[in-house]
Amino acid sequence: MNQKICIVSPRLYLYLSCSSNRPAGGAQRQQSMISTELVRRGYDVSAVVADYGQSVREHHSGVELTRGVPEAISGISSIIGAFYGLVRSMHTVGADLYLVRGAPRLATATFLVSKVLRKRFVFRVANDSDVDPSYLKDRYDWFFNHLYRVSVGHADAVIAQTQKQQQLLKEHFGIEAKLVPNGYDLPPSSDLISHRERSHILWVGSSDPKKKNPHLFLQLAERLPGLKFKMISQPIAGKEDFHEELKRKAVFITNLDFVGPVAPDEVHSYYRAAMLLINTSSYEGFPNTFLEAWRYETPIVSLHFDLDGLLEDEQGGVRAGTIETLVEVVGQLAEELSTRARLGKKGRVYMKKNFSLDEVVSLYEEAFEAAIE
Repeated sequence: MNQKICIVSPRLYLYLSCSSNRPAGGAQRQQSMISTELVRRGYDVSAVVADYGQSVREHHSGVELTRGVPEAISGISSIIGAFYGLVRSMHTVGADLYLVRGAPRLATATFLVSKVLRKRFVFRVANDSDVDPSYLKDRYDWFFNHLYRVSVGHADAVIAQTQKQQQLLKEHFGIEAKLVPNGYDLPPSSDLISHRERSHILWVGSSDPKKKNPHLFLQLAERLPGLKFKMISQPIAGKEDFHEELKRKAVFITNLDFVGPVAPDEVHSYYRAAMLLINTSSYEGFPNTFLEAWRYETPIVSLHFDLDGLLEDEQGGVRAGTIETLVEVVGQLAEELSTRARLGKKGRVYMKKNFSLDEVVSLYEEAFEAAIE
């Protein structure tokens, strides 16, 4: 396949360029790994990104980055503005296929432009909320909901991250989506640390008060004063005050180290030395943090979210369900070294079998080939 692939992702520039102090998240990390692996396999890969003061066109890690999409799209009027910006940038890029991850407004604008330019459009679900009709109805007006459903329904290929998303797409959109999970490479076994030497309970995420619920991790640390907790949290645009409030509260919790933002290449050392990774999110798509923990045989204790029932089956961790159970399970696992080691090992084994980066990129290739054909 010699076609040119383009990822439309405003904040991907922040990750690939490594020249900005502004935070990029797990989505951009995943897109970066996929992009560079596609380049390694001989693909011509480009991206349309937001304007962060960089040149109109730059190259990083073999990927051509073209400025031409707003960082955020807030309504119909901004969709129209994004449409015209995308017409120029996508015409300049000249790719055969355009991929958007989540971001319903951006996905809709990109779909419309791809139809004008007679190019292929592939949509990848980011969060369960992207295909949850009740959430979409509460979040967007009826006109945009109609446009969005048309965009997803007429995409040349739709990719789901999880079996749950596949089911939601089939049930509510009538779409048979291709399952492509997130992927990661595995560090060598020699890099692993014995659970006997692990030192802290870890939380990693953005300071999103509604989705990530980081304040619940502070409560957990307060209720288990005999354990050490570390919190890697980065602010998100428009909610910086909440991040600062978390930081101020954390000062008064003596067993909690509020680390704040950490560079992508440095975060792995925290997973490597962690006893457990805690997830307090109300909902997720496919959290990179799960894979980043399992790479180092670090088990997960999740308050609500489960990845296709893996935690329910104690495959790499445990789902608590309530804050009381979360406190109980974390306290118990902190004491039960052998149980932690067993759960962590199962997570790494399952990841190696199902979520290797090499296999995931091959699944992307299949999706791209099907869309082009």
